[in-house]
Amino acid sequence: MSDVSIYKSPYYPEIARDHYTIGRSHVLVRPLGRPYDQKPYRYQDNPFGAEYFFTFRFLGQINTINFKMHPSWEEANVVVRIWGACINHHTLKIKGKWHLLYETSHSKDPSKNYKESSHLITAIRIEFNKNLLMYPWIINTLLAGHEFLALSDFPLVLPLEGKVLYEGVQTFTGIVVPEKEPEKKWNEKNFTETLPTEIMYNIFGCLDLRSLSRCAQVNERWNSIASDLHFYQEVDLKVYWDKINRNNLEKLKNKLQIVRKLDMSWSNDATLIRNNEYDDSITSILEGAKDTLTHLCLNHTRLLSEKTMQQIFECPNLNELRLRSISSIFEGFSISCNKLMELKILDISSSSLEILQIIEILENIPNLEHLVMDDCDWLEFDFDSIITTVVKYNPKLKSWTSSCTFDLKNNSRAYKEFGKLIDLEYLDVTGCEPEPYGSSWLHCLAMNCKKLKRLELGCWNHLTDEDLMPVLTQCKELSHLYLPYTPKITFTTLSMACKNLPNLRHICIFSCEKITKEMVEVLAELYKHVNFYQTK
Repeated sequence: MSDVSIYKSPYYPEIARDHYTIGRSHVLVRPLGRPYDQKPYRYQDNPFGAEYFFTFRFLGQINTINFKMHPSWEEANVVVRIWGACINHHTLKIKGKWHLLYETSHSKDPSKNYKESSHLITAIRIEFNKNLLMYPWIINTLLAGHEFLALSDFPLVLPLEGKVLYEGVQTFTGIVVPEKEPEKKWNEKNFTETLPTEIMYNIFGCLDLRSLSRCAQVNERWNSIASDLHFYQEVDLKVYWDKINRNNLEKLKNKLQIVRKLDMSWSNDATLIRNNEYDDSITSILEGAKDTLTHLCLNHTRLLSEKTMQQIFECPNLNELRLRSISSIFEGFSISCNKLMELKILDISSSSLEILQIIEILENIPNLEHLVMDDCDWLEFDFDSIITTVVKYNPKLKSWTSSCTFDLKNNSRAYKEFGKLIDLEYLDVTGCEPEPYGSSWLHCLAMNCKKLKRLELGCWNHLTDEDLMPVLTQCKELSHLYLPYTPKITFTTLSMACKNLPNLRHICIFSCEKITKEMVEVLAELYKHVNFYQTK
């Protein structure tokens, strides 16, 4: 059993290896960046940028006092937090609570990041920052994601993403118990009482939510300052997923009356089973802040009802909406006309929305600029209907990504519709090669989309140098070209891209069999402003 906030590795990678395994692994980490990536809602609460997590269950119990992580992960601060818990194998309910085992910090001594504890656990949860992972290494690691992982001779229940920890979490051996620092006695006068209120407001504005809550308990003056609603205009509750429950949400609700940015990802993930108790609280918070809310993130939220979804679409000033990996089944909801006029970013990757619901949403977002639909392969995804709807109702679209959406009922004729999106700057259709294959749409794209800056065509087995020529000669703004696992691409494409594209800065050619390391070294010497990404 596993639980992930991102796309799962395959159980049977031998099936369609090029598309399934490679396509999904590339989604995890990209050196090229994405224009629609979420910016921190509240940096103080998540300074190391924990974005994704893996959860694994083991067949046996492990004592956390023997926990030790690989030094390479410690130094790079890749792993932000590690949790452990004991889970019932039959009911999947947690016995007790999640225990924090490791939390990265700015300390130069990584051993101080480990929490002194001794618990018997059967599950481990790793939260990490994907932007700090070493790209070639993590790709190769994920490609072997189907293999079993054994920690202290306890294998995982299923062959999941365990291989990602093969070198990252090397072993559960050796005792790491950080020394306690001597307590410092503070007998000096509390000078904060003499500080002007304006300065106190500036100081409190730099605190995270946990510190604000503690400050509110010091005295009446601090409580009054810490309760100011302006401190809660940008709130990131994702890092407090283990503490979020109905009671805490009810207490927090009054402070979120004028919230602008709200991240409640993982908010009901304290257990590994569905939990119904948060729905009313979430809906109530959204209802109270609907006039001020501009950014909302509910990624990997296990249960959202139709009532909650309806309330989301009642927020007239919503600019960014992220519903990645929501697992609820919505029988129906309606969107009032002109309710989503301000929405510019929509992320529905791996969501359980049906095709007709997606179309209804798109029809009511006239100013949409970024559409993210990665890993929707389990949907009966009608590509023709989606792209036709986008062209008609979302003419301002700047970025489209549908990587790893393998079951697209797509064809090369439908791809020509991309040429009608004249403001398109970023197109990612990795692993979405049309069947039957056709390349005429690339000519249409190059002729009409002059603003194109990023093009990702990974895992296209039939893509040739000739197919790409229109793009390489017409799209002069292109700065990122992503072509991993395209076996027919040769040195011709590489040299033409460097020669004809003055703004080219990044080109990815992982596992392009016809391009050797020596060829890349020659171009790297001639075009030093271009970063080449190639399998080592």
